[in-house]
Amino acid sequence: MNSATEKYHQNIFQVELTKLKEKDYISSEHYQITMKAHYQYYQDLEELKREHIKAAKEISQKPIQQAKKIEKKKLSQEEIRERNISWLLNIGVILLLIGGLFVATSNWATMSNFMKSASIAVVSLLFYGFAFISGKVLKIERTSFAFIVLGSLFLPIFILSIGWFELLGSYLSYYGEGRYILGAAGSLLIFPVYSIFAQKLGSRLFVWFAFIALSACAGYALAAFSLENDSFYFGLMLFNALLSAAFHRMKKYAFLKLFTKEMVYFAQINLVISTLMMLVFFNSHVFYSVNILLTAAVYLSMVYVTGRKEFHFVFSLLVVYGAYQLIENTVLNKAGPIFFAIVGIGFLFVPRVMDKQYSWEKIFRLTSAAVSILAFLYISFEGILLMAGEPSASLLLAYIILAVQFIYLANVMANGLFAYLAPVFLAAALFEAVLMLDEAVPFNNLALPVFFIGFVLFISFGYLLKYPILKVVESSSRDVAVSVMLFSVVIASGLLDWLAAGTMLLIFSFVLYLMNKAENRIFYKEAIPWAIPLSIGFAFMFYGEHQRSYSSFYQNELGMAMNTILASIALLILYGILSKRGHKNQARNVFLISLGFYTISLFTSAALTINEVWMRPAVFIGGIIMYLALYRIHKQSWIPYASASISLLAYFMILIGLPFNLTIFNWVQFPLGAWILLGAAFYISKKDCVLARGFSSIGHIYMPFAMILTFFIYRENSIWALMVTLAVYWISFRVSAKEWKVKIFLYSSFITLFLVILTGMDHIWEESNSEYAILSVSCAVFIFWMTGKTQDKQRSVYFLIPWSVIGILAFLASYPFGVLPFIISIIYTAGLILYLHRTRLDILGAIPLFLLYAAVLKFLFINGIAPDMKIVISAGFGLAAVFIGKMVYAKIFMGKKADSYTIISLLFLLTAYLFPADSLWAEVLPGLLISAFLFLQRGRVASKYYRLPGLLAGAVLLEPYYSVLRNIEIPDLFIREAYVLPWIILIIFVRKVLKGQYAKLTSKIQWGVLIAVSLLLVQDALASNTVYDALIVGTLSLISMLAGTFWRIKSYFFVGSGVLLLNVLLQTRPYWGNLPWWAYLLIAGSILISAASYNEWQKQKTARGEEPLISKWKNNIMNKLKEWS
Repeated sequence: MNSATEKYHQNIFQVELTKLKEKDYISSEHYQITMKAHYQYYQDLEELKREHIKAAKEISQKPIQQAKKIEKKKLSQEEIRERNISWLLNIGVILLLIGGLFVATSNWATMSNFMKSASIAVVSLLFYGFAFISGKVLKIERTSFAFIVLGSLFLPIFILSIGWFELLGSYLSYYGEGRYILGAAGSLLIFPVYSIFAQKLGSRLFVWFAFIALSACAGYALAAFSLENDSFYFGLMLFNALLSAAFHRMKKYAFLKLFTKEMVYFAQINLVISTLMMLVFFNSHVFYSVNILLTAAVYLSMVYVTGRKEFHFVFSLLVVYGAYQLIENTVLNKAGPIFFAIVGIGFLFVPRVMDKQYSWEKIFRLTSAAVSILAFLYISFEGILLMAGEPSASLLLAYIILAVQFIYLANVMANGLFAYLAPVFLAAALFEAVLMLDEAVPFNNLALPVFFIGFVLFISFGYLLKYPILKVVESSSRDVAVSVMLFSVVIASGLLDWLAAGTMLLIFSFVLYLMNKAENRIFYKEAIPWAIPLSIGFAFMFYGEHQRSYSSFYQNELGMAMNTILASIALLILYGILSKRGHKNQARNVFLISLGFYTISLFTSAALTINEVWMRPAVFIGGIIMYLALYRIHKQSWIPYASASISLLAYFMILIGLPFNLTIFNWVQFPLGAWILLGAAFYISKKDCVLARGFSSIGHIYMPFAMILTFFIYRENSIWALMVTLAVYWISFRVSAKEWKVKIFLYSSFITLFLVILTGMDHIWEESNSEYAILSVSCAVFIFWMTGKTQDKQRSVYFLIPWSVIGILAFLASYPFGVLPFIISIIYTAGLILYLHRTRLDILGAIPLFLLYAAVLKFLFINGIAPDMKIVISAGFGLAAVFIGKMVYAKIFMGKKADSYTIISLLFLLTAYLFPADSLWAEVLPGLLISAFLFLQRGRVASKYYRLPGLLAGAVLLEPYYSVLRNIEIPDLFIREAYVLPWIILIIFVRKVLKGQYAKLTSKIQWGVLIAVSLLLVQDALASNTVYDALIVGTLSLISMLAGTFWRIKSYFFVGSGVLLLNVLLQTRPYWGNLPWWAYLLIAGSILISAASYNEWQKQKTARGEEPLISKWKNNIMNKLKEWS
């Protein structure tokens, strides 16, 4: 932007601002402030431009430096070692303390008071001892510091225990008269301790410990003199002054720099500590509140002197809390709400005493708003709880003060929230006025008066009053007023005051009309044209409900549906008026809302009490007329579907209201509705195809449900309706053009044919033969597939396959499932499988094969066949499926195809286990056949899995092995060994077959198998507890160790060694199993501390360039083990 354009914009701004001042939209003071700010803004812009030009020249002359990448600090090996040593030491100390404390305190009840306090002192000294060992011996500074902190924290506990156990007499006890002297003496004793630690360790933590101890000493010393409130407070302030004087003397000495640096911050915190001491020692709320307000003044002065803005938070909180204490505990409580409101306003005057360096006005305006909001919530909550809804003049005045305050804040800060809070407070004030009026002239309920609160708020601040200062709350007043009025309507509805609710809605529609003229916001511009007819409609609906509560004819004959019909009629009249006057858009909205109310009446007339003979059918006939009128106006495609649905419902309402007693009519009464819709669609198809499509679709959607209902109610008498429906579907199939409709009507014809055949069979046979009806349909569809056109063949495929599956399931579900159904199921399944191969859909062959498996399984379970023969039959079907699969498919998986025969054959072989075997050969046969089955699949899997069938075949042999074991007698001494040792043979077999592949995985599995077998053998030895079992376990462990050594296998060597050691340990259990639990803690703690000490000693040896003997041994052993597998 060039200088000429900037000058032009400045002139425009000045001219417009002058107009605002002349029209009294802004005051002269605001005009001068704004003009000054505008001039200063452009001056600052010029200064910034000059600085940017100068900075750009300097940057162009400097070489560009690459930004340094900040890397995350990583711990060195030495730091990690020190951290681990610290953890070992800490855990060891904790274990030792727990064990030692249990030993020490197990006789706590028998100890004297002196011994109890002495034990606490010993704990503190123990921590100091550990700190000395960690710092001086092990040179671990962080651990030493932690122990010093723990020991120091026990010092005040020790002093407290002296007073608690009355070791210095009852006078200097916890509850004695000299307890403050004991507190002062104890604080004075630990102050130099903390100071010495702070100086030696350079720790800020101990500096704060020392300062807190010193403040506690001063507080206890003053309390010991039994001073009055003011004297005690004067003493604390004198102590704070002495701290300030000490600060000026101490800052001259360099060795006290750590103390003087922290004293600056502690002096501020000490004000809070002093206040807490006043609260602890004296329970005077008035003095406490004054003290808090004085402290707030101190913080305000600190803000003014130091310029640190964050202190104003503390000042604000202290002022609010102090004012609360002062108002609640003095005579000011009678007008408490007014004073609470004034507190918030008081923050607006604070910036007058502050400097102009920061934007204090904005900060304290926000603070004033926050405090006023809290005051509003508090006084309102207190008014509800304490006054129980009684009117209060102080609350009225407080709400008015808050409203005026937020009108001012909204003007000076242009904050949207403040603009909304002002009318909320005005509404609250008006509500208090309503409560006062209610005492003079009682109301039935407050819904209507509250509604007029919103109406008054809208008319005054939202519509009529046009003062410049109220401009900022004009829109928010309308919003709050609308919310109040709608809330009142809801309350009146909840109180069942329908007349008041309807009247309020009519008035509200007038308010919306006025708002439509005044509003420019998009939301209201779009919503009001819909909200006005909604308001009028609900008003007449409430009037109808009011009439229903007084008229029995209305209630029983017309029903609740008449309420929404009245609303619809009223809106239709309004629609006619608007249409004649040319307001097309408004008339369209009114008609749609009218239609919505009438739609509600359709639901209510169907669900609630109403005259069934004439009123309910009339309502639905009116609904047909309304939706047809809607279609005439809008011509939308969904409307014919709604009209047809309502027509169908009207047909049902007529059936319910006017029952027919003709038998033939009863057989066709349900599908007749669909036939009427289809006839109507055919009649109007040439005049309006869209309307005809809607009636046709609804008729076809409804017809299946009608036929199902007719079939189940009238069974064999439904054959006539089914035959007509079959003709309808076949004609629809032939005349339809779209493919999806052709398929639906064709499949519906097939299903209807099934129902015709089924009902025909019911006429001939008494027993149900539904499975044969399904088979007949399958044959008919197969003939249609054989004789039909190419397209019809493709369409029938998608029906014949699932239908045949359903047919096989029907035969499976038939009872009894004898030889004939079993043979038909096999033939049916075989035919379906051949058909799938013929249509190249053999990928679906798994479905009929699984059904064949289910048929065989059911036949074997139901019929009385010998158990061994059942196993042979199941195995025979499995072998047949295996060989068929090998002949048909070269591989088990070939792209998208899979050998379903092989998978089903495995199911048949596994099924053989379901039948109990009488002979040993029958029990072993399934396992051997499964192993052979897996072995035969070696060349039928992918090349990378060619070893898997052999592995599985070998693993499966364990099952017949265990079957043989269960049927022969073995000595008890070798039973566990006979069961678990083959697993070791199996893992050896697996590693041999894999020949080095998956070496890491098989090694882990080998470790797991060896450990599991070892544990099982050890458990067996412990259970029997004989010398022979111990010898067997020891011998096997020794063999494992020798095998691991000979073949250099770690798992055998270490597992054998571990089991051998465990065997020895378990045999010596009576010697070490009687130690108490705390002895283990002591042992564990000692071991951890020893390990930490050894590591530190090793670090020192390494630093001198020496290698410990243990490290040499460890390195040699590790190098040897690396050569093992």
